[in-house]
This record gives sequence, C-alpha cells and structure tokens, in this order.
Amino acid sequence: MPSEQTRRILDTLRAVPAGRVASYGQIALIAGHPLGAGGARDVVRILASMSEQENLPWWRIVRRDGAIALSPGNGAELQRTLLLREGVVFDASGKVAEAYFWTIYE
Repeated sequence: MPSEQTRRILDTLRAVPAGRVASYGQIALIAGHPLGAGGARDVVRILASMSEQENLPWWRIVRRDGAIALSPGNGAELQRTLLLREGVVFDASGKVAEAYFWTIYE
C-alpha cells in the first residue's frame, strides 16, 4: 500500500490534463512536498516504478525549463510524439513552450 505522500503524488500526476505539462518539482509542491526536500526525486522514482501499473500520464512531466528529461533512444522521442499529439508546442530550442505548463487554477 502506497504511503500518503506517494498517494498524493499519484493523484497530482493524474490531474495534469491532456495538452499540458508539469515539472517534477511542480508535481511535488502541489502534492505537499516541502520545497528542496527531494520531492522532484520522489516524483521521478514514482514515475519510474509505477507509471505502467498506475496508468500515469508520464509523458506530461518535463523538466522545469520545459526540456524532456529522457535521453534520445530511451523514450524522449515517444514523449515528444505523445505531447505533440495532445497539441503541446515546442519552441525553437526543443523545449515545451511556457504557455503549455499546467496551473492548478485551470
């Protein structure tokens, strides 16, 4: 059974709507993880270990600068394709345009 913190992170990940992205740290903060307390690493761990079994929208989570964290050949291309299918736009440097970051007030 997941801890309460893990459950909050899972719920927050599921809340990111199609066509939007969130950063690892943003997910941690929304889930109640204190800033600078390793929350982003917890989000990475949960995505790596639970994405498939929990049916998480892993492709909607990027670095805070909009970059895809996965390396080429290890899922970066798939993540970009899935985001493009949802209408997410990338800027000239290959990062998700800032306008596509999710806010909980939408």
